[in-house]
Amino acid sequence: MKKKLMTITTVAVVGIGSVFFSTPASANSVEDLKSKETELKQDRKDLKANLTEAEAEVADLLIELEEINVEISRIQKALEENKKSLKQNEEDIIDTESEIDELEKEIAELEDAIEKRFEILKERAVAYQKNGGNISYIEVLFGSQSFGDFISRVSAINKITDSDAALMEQIEADKVIVEEKKEEVVVKLDELTDLKAELEGMQALIEDQEKETKKKQANLKEKEQTLVAKVEELKMEDSKLAALEREVRANISELTRPAPSTQIASSGGSDGDLSTYSSSQSNGGYLAWPAVGGYISSYMGPRWGRQHQGIDIARPSNYNILAAADGVVVKAGHTGGFGNRIEIEHSNGLKTLYAHLSEIHVSVGQEVSTGSVIGIMGNTGNSTGIHLHFEVRKNGALQNPMDYLK
Repeated sequence: MKKKLMTITTVAVVGIGSVFFSTPASANSVEDLKSKETELKQDRKDLKANLTEAEAEVADLLIELEEINVEISRIQKALEENKKSLKQNEEDIIDTESEIDELEKEIAELEDAIEKRFEILKERAVAYQKNGGNISYIEVLFGSQSFGDFISRVSAINKITDSDAALMEQIEADKVIVEEKKEEVVVKLDELTDLKAELEGMQALIEDQEKETKKKQANLKEKEQTLVAKVEELKMEDSKLAALEREVRANISELTRPAPSTQIASSGGSDGDLSTYSSSQSNGGYLAWPAVGGYISSYMGPRWGRQHQGIDIARPSNYNILAAADGVVVKAGHTGGFGNRIEIEHSNGLKTLYAHLSEIHVSVGQEVSTGSVIGIMGNTGNSTGIHLHFEVRKNGALQNPMDYLK
């Protein structure tokens, strides 16, 4: 694509150079001028083909950029969700570690209770052994007031001993339960730690994906800027070629104009005007430039995913809009996307349209002449800046204005 754009730009420059170094004023014949005109027409045709292709590529880039923007939004959303999951995971790890600490404290307390209870039992066993085994029962016997009292005291001693043993067993059972719970929590902590590593890996992967996508976005934007600049360059070249083409036609008309006596004889009425009109048409176009200077900022053809039905003219010397040919105003007013627009009906089934005007200076039914001011260039309707949208129709069928402009 770039090779083709460079080629056509070179062609345009060569075309311009050939006219400047061999101007119509120094040409030896009308044939030389017509040859120059043919060359200019071909240069403009080649240039427009490349311009259409470049504008289509810009449109494709805009679509691709929109897709990239959607992808970046999706990635950033995934990043935020992963960050939330990672934060929740870290909080769960902290809670689990705290739970393990609490369980370890509880186990330590149970172990301490078992140890203390065991020490009490050991002390009782030592005392029992020192006192000759059953001395405690003798003491209980002599200390009893009756046999029933003795039985009660012995039963009490046994109950205390059994109670201590049962208490130790319960503490041991509680310790087992807490240790099992600790093991479960430790397993949970391991799982959370593994999940954290997985989430951190996912975060790094998504961040790398975001960097790559943004890099691709930057490259596309750079490519778009380069291509848009090339499109503008091609438009400027075409405007120059169009100006030179009009200059060549003017010189041809000057050289082929009849002598004064002949001209007087042939201009006795409206037939003479029609003859001049037909002569202009035979040279490739009979519509006058509808603005005061300016250049074509957008041609007819595909643009932004749809068909541009005319040409756009921008940056004129002043904002006056001129009738492209004699005719009658058939529409003048505000219409949707066209904003303020004028339609003029000419002879031979031809009709021209002028849109986005800031002011309308004619009314329906009014007759206008070529070059007369019919309105002021503006930015009304669906417009991105001050310019003139110009359309041509022949018997109702849309035409390329470039085939009719002088």
